[in-house]
Amino acid sequence: MGQQASRHWQAARYNLPVQATKWLLVVFVGLAACAPGAEAGLTPTPSQPVQAYQTATATASPPAPTEPVVLPTATPSLYTVVSGDTFFSIAARHGISLQALQLANPDVNSTFISPGMQLFIPSSDEAAQALPNPTAAAADVSPATCYTTAANELWCFLLVRNTNEVIVENLGGLIQLLDAQGQAIANLAANPPLNILPPGMAMPLVAYVPEAPEGWHTARGQLSAAYPLTVDDYYLAAQPYEERIQVSADGLSAQVTGGVRLSAAPGAVWVLAVAYDSRGDVVGIRRWESGDLNSSADPQAVLFDLWVYSLGRPIDRIELLLEAQP
Repeated sequence: MGQQASRHWQAARYNLPVQATKWLLVVFVGLAACAPGAEAGLTPTPSQPVQAYQTATATASPPAPTEPVVLPTATPSLYTVVSGDTFFSIAARHGISLQALQLANPDVNSTFISPGMQLFIPSSDEAAQALPNPTAAAADVSPATCYTTAANELWCFLLVRNTNEVIVENLGGLIQLLDAQGQAIANLAANPPLNILPPGMAMPLVAYVPEAPEGWHTARGQLSAAYPLTVDDYYLAAQPYEERIQVSADGLSAQVTGGVRLSAAPGAVWVLAVAYDSRGDVVGIRRWESGDLNSSADPQAVLFDLWVYSLGRPIDRIELLLEAQP
């Protein structure tokens, strides 16, 4: 199965000039297609000023929980889409996976949601039923990193690296917030911004709280789900080209542009930009979604243009993950 899955992705590394500095760009090409589309992510659009952020990250990771963190069960509900919403942001805010949200709304095109549209938000139990039940895959997990914004929102990242020889999918994680005495005060679900992760690559799982809990001091996380890819023809092979990264003078934002060539015309494409600081901590992500690919002159070649902003220290490098489905 590993050999079959490996045909559907490629990884490439590029040294790109950025303000007299060489930046490492890692591109996962196991899914991708492109046509100019809408950006979606955790940070402001390029036309908005970058906010000043207060950061609070663990200087030393607390010991891993001796017992699995149990999240409270959510209640099924209807959610009304507002301006600026994306499937990823809605899933993150409700503590469920992208796959669970998509399965709960099978008639909705995730790239074309509009204000006023209503989406069904499944409960935690219903979301869990969407996951397969094969043997879990192993992965390396870095200490959780959390940031409090000027608006008192809390964003947490749990960086997971695939140490298997095959692609893994349906990743999930748990992040526990601790006070200064090391006592747990909140449990958060950490969800993946993309569906799959290829061998040797890393992707942050994301947890979001609209108002940071009072008294939180550090965070610890654990991987709760990761499974070998079982359907090897669900994603398209792709090849990046003309990638370029431009980091601002203060290092707090970066523009990423480029294109992706595909093996076939795609139905949807996602580009995930992950920003790291000089210590290797995730400081921000941005998820770009393709628009209407039917209007593209060449549906097998898509261009993307996105911005990613730092929630903490200056950006040292950008890594890209791409995903495309037929």
